Amino acid sequence: MKRFLLNPLLKGAMVVLPLLITVWILWATFVWLNGMGISALTALNLEQFIFPASGLIIMLVVLMIVGLMFQFSFFSWFYQRMETALLKFPLVKTLYGAVKDLANMFDNTSHKSQQVALVDMSEQGLGLAVGIITTDSIPKVIQDCIDHNDELVTVYLPMSYMVGGYTVFLPKSKVKPMDWTFEKAMRFALTAGVSQDKDEDQPLL
Repeated sequence: MKRFLLNPLLKGAMVVLPLLITVWILWATFVWLNGMGISALTALNLEQFIFPASGLIIMLVVLMIVGLMFQFSFFSWFYQRMETALLKFPLVKTLYGAVKDLANMFDNTSHKSQQVALVDMSEQGLGLAVGIITTDSIPKVIQDCIDHNDELVTVYLPMSYMVGGYTVFLPKSKVKPMDWTFEKAMRFALTAGVSQDKDEDQPLL
């Protein structure tokens, strides 16, 4: 009796919960943007332009205009100067840097230079791991502390079911690049291999 009641309940929760959470996040984002837009219209004494979803439309238009402005080098140069000035303040640097890094996760263009790789960690008893080669170089201060002359690369190892991971410096011989997109590799690693495309549901080796 327990099996007949519990299994359908768990199956239903697995189907409904991801959908509900996704809808809730999208709805909360839309409500937040709409509230910001309405607040801006109210502050500018433009209440006559307020109607349902007017704030959301205003914010989307503003974001689009800002994106178009940054197609011109002058605005990019001005933004970089302003960003450099803001980063001189320690607290602002920490908060702004964290938010910017989070936003860059959704920027597909920033992932083009990040190569997905299979990392050989068998010597540590960990087998093979999915990693992201973030850069082909390492800071000089770290190079000066290394005893061997192996050419190293910087690799990020995401942790499953956690917002975090490890940044390690490994010899190129221990890292094998793979023809795998950043999004698919991160989804695979963060869900411990549970989430993957049907055509990729096969052993890595």
